[in-house]
Amino acid sequence: MSKKRKTWSRSEKLEIINSSKSEGIVEASRKYGISVTSIYKWQSQLDSGGTDSLDRKIKEKRDLEKVRLEREIHALKMIVAEKELVIRIQEEMLKKSH
Repeated sequence: MSKKRKTWSRSEKLEIINSSKSEGIVEASRKYGISVTSIYKWQSQLDSGGTDSLDRKIKEKRDLEKVRLEREIHALKMIVAEKELVIRIQEEMLKKSH
């Protein structure tokens, strides 16, 4: 038997966070059947990124964009490294020819 995880909408997450502030995290955890860790994580996301950060689709898009940018940065670093190597080789060849 596999259990399917419950996914929470942004509004549900906000409701749970607000409940945890008024009733306490442990009570909210019991009331909604969610771990205390998840509530803390959502609170942290809310504090750092606002309500949009609680939306899974937006987060997934940001994660994909982050991966794309990291790959692009890596490719650009490789290009710079190759150009630097060519310059060093040319400088060494000039030194030898003088």
